[in-house]
Amino acid sequence: MTRFSITFAAAALACAAIGITVSSAADPAPAGDNAEVQAQAATQGLAFKDGRYRDKDGKPSPAVTKDYKVDWATWQGFRRYHDACHVCHGPNALGSTFAPSLGDSLKTMDYETFFGVVVGGRIADRGGTKYVMPAFGEDRNIMCYLDDIYTYVKARSNNMADPKTGMPAGRPNGREDISPEAKKAAADCTG
Repeated sequence: MTRFSITFAAAALACAAIGITVSSAADPAPAGDNAEVQAQAATQGLAFKDGRYRDKDGKPSPAVTKDYKVDWATWQGFRRYHDACHVCHGPNALGSTFAPSLGDSLKTMDYETFFGVVVGGRIADRGGTKYVMPAFGEDRNIMCYLDDIYTYVKARSNNMADPKTGMPAGRPNGREDISPEAKKAAADCTG
């Protein structure tokens, strides 16, 4: 077990000890969220492909209604972010004393750069503070859901740039049901 794994496990136990939990995938979606989210995705010009919404360039993109109901990928990204990323990057993607705000980072960082940093890691020195992002390219719990994590953080970033868009801090108010495509992709990836 690596030093990072031990540190992460200790952080997860500490969160559990103070009552921070992640919702289960079996949480029911309130009725009507599919239609609302799908209408919002259409308004944004997003296409549904491979179990998630994508922009005109094929990049994963969040669909968030004005009542903060989200597409399945953003919901799954919220869950996965809080499972693996919030320990360092903060509970609402706002950063911490030792990891930068991902919400701020995605205001200028493109999808490919985000993907590359998560897969390969990165060391950055900013104003005398050294940030070390470990590589997660071998971690199925991250890699199988990386597009979903991206859509969640992008929804947070959008809201930070314009509070009338994206998703504010906290849990989404509802979610779209999982599509057969998303269910199959998760099963195929995780084995």
